[in-house]
Amino acid sequence: MNKPHQHRISICIPHWQVKALISICLRSIRKHSKNYDIEIIVVDNGSKDASLDYLRSLKWIRLIERPEETHTNWPLNVFTAWDRGIQEAAGDYFVTMHSDVFVKRNDWLDPFLARMAEHDKVGGVGAWKLRLEHPVYAFQKRVFGTTLKLIKNLLGKKKRITWRQGHYPRDYCAMYRRDVILESNVLFRPAEGEGGGYAIAKRLSDIGYRTSMIPISELDQKIVHIAHGTAAVVAEKPLHHKRAQTKVERRVQGLFSQDWVRALQTDSSLDD
Repeated sequence: MNKPHQHRISICIPHWQVKALISICLRSIRKHSKNYDIEIIVVDNGSKDASLDYLRSLKWIRLIERPEETHTNWPLNVFTAWDRGIQEAAGDYFVTMHSDVFVKRNDWLDPFLARMAEHDKVGGVGAWKLRLEHPVYAFQKRVFGTTLKLIKNLLGKKKRITWRQGHYPRDYCAMYRRDVILESNVLFRPAEGEGGGYAIAKRLSDIGYRTSMIPISELDQKIVHIAHGTAAVVAEKPLHHKRAQTKVERRVQGLFSQDWVRALQTDSSLDD
């Protein structure tokens, strides 16, 4: 079947012992990516459970195993997984993704590709935080965050990170020009204490490229990001605060009860 999009896209997902998430993530990508020329790379950071056997059984992904890694090296091994993945990738564009991201629609990559096509100096595309929240809670958090920022400004308190190019793309799902990153030796590992999307956006800016932001409204019907979803399904990686842990567990339970997710959980044909 001819693909309407001419660019090859490499999607790279770091993983560690979360079969409950990675299986749905991968199945959702496969189900909703027929319009794209994609390759999927999973970088396993030392899994020792059945999730690694599951990944090994999937003939349509490229699995990179790093048995020397451990969950105690998080989040650095997530950033270095992308650094390794982009070296192995064959795509024109490189997509960073988390294992707690599920795809819902067949046009999920269109907003990324549209912004990449706007200008050859757009080096990266992504969105601000995208998570499962009650609308009232999300509104309250925005109001509280804005108020807190104003107070800090009045008091003369500055954030530790002083560089900012708009809202830099969050790396749960972001797209980059692979050739630019490789030719310039740009890395996902930390810059000024921050890695991932921040590090790449900062380094792209340093070499004359900009990042383009996608409004949340364009993505929230296409993909779902649980945000810290691993903490809800892996006992070894709980959140530090009990209240936050409870919230993420409820988000995961709520999502897993939805029909479209249950369909992905049971559709093993997407593994073949």
